[in-house]
Amino acid sequence: MSEVKKDILLIDDHDLILQGIKFIIEQMPEAGFLATASAGGEACKWIDKKIFDLYILDIELPDTTGFELIDRIRERNPKARIIVNTMHDEVWNIHRLIQLEVDSAILKSSNIQEVQEAIHAVLNGETYFCTHFEAVRNKIQGIHAEAFTDELLTAREMEVLHAIAEGFSTNEIAERLHVSDNTIESHRKRLMVKLNARNAVDLVMRAISKGIINPKKNR
Repeated sequence: MSEVKKDILLIDDHDLILQGIKFIIEQMPEAGFLATASAGGEACKWIDKKIFDLYILDIELPDTTGFELIDRIRERNPKARIIVNTMHDEVWNIHRLIQLEVDSAILKSSNIQEVQEAIHAVLNGETYFCTHFEAVRNKIQGIHAEAFTDELLTAREMEVLHAIAEGFSTNEIAERLHVSDNTIESHRKRLMVKLNARNAVDLVMRAISKGIINPKKNR
């Protein structure tokens, strides 16, 4: 009896990584249809078009984030099996992945065997986290979520957050802090991830509800 083939969607903006994982999967007996995407827009077309048995993606893409794609995948397929393959091992990213309940998280520096083990585990209904992710995950799970989020904000991120709450634009904040627009956008994106916010209004509301900023002081 032949093994049931699994359809897999690979999402990564680094072609070398994308082709490398594709090659690894093609050597696996359970590999079925393989689709690839190098940007969020292309990935969304596949997500909306077809239900895959497994999704492997990075959390940083040129036009969106992996977190947003995970939300979209889950809207389309609540039982989707997801592996995050990334070089971003910062604590706040791992915290967000825990919240999203992904099935696996591995680093792009992982060897072929670890990638194969992660894929096998997830396709068999199990979870798999590389050693670093597992250690941080265990530590995070023992910390109160709101206190954890507050502790993760840097002094510069707090400055940007307060400026956003005051209604300043990216360009205005950049001029105020004497940095580039791109730097402010990077801070904004990290704040959105850390506070699990969908837009600027949501970001400010979450910061207020957690007591991170005082709205009276931002008037």
